[in-house]
Amino acid sequence: MSVFKYEDKSVCYGKGAVFLARIDPNIADTDELLRSLYYLLWFPGYFGFNWNALYDCLRDLDWISENKVMIVHESLPGIPDSDLRIYLEVLKDCILDWVNDEKHQLEVYFNEKDQGEIERLLPSCNIINSM
Repeated sequence: MSVFKYEDKSVCYGKGAVFLARIDPNIADTDELLRSLYYLLWFPGYFGFNWNALYDCLRDLDWISENKVMIVHESLPGIPDSDLRIYLEVLKDCILDWVNDEKHQLEVYFNEKDQGEIERLLPSCNIINSM
């Protein structure tokens, strides 16, 4: 089973309170991705616009009252593979860290067409040991 969720159509979240962040499919660089996440996820002003800060904020989320937080990608961000690998690793680690937590549940969606590329960059995304 994959840590990420894959859909070939627009993601619907059904009933219940959900905090939904849709990543712009036209993001073309790492700084733009971090800025977008800052605004979409209402990160605090102290967000450092780097991978460590992203991890820290995704592991906190105290400012979000909804239990379920969804990050939806219609396509992979257009950032270098080295940064994309780090981004995927951060997302994977944060998803796994929230497993069995009552405060929040983090779900990250990608388009099915990107699954092969994600698995190439991050082969460990298919293994969930802590569930």
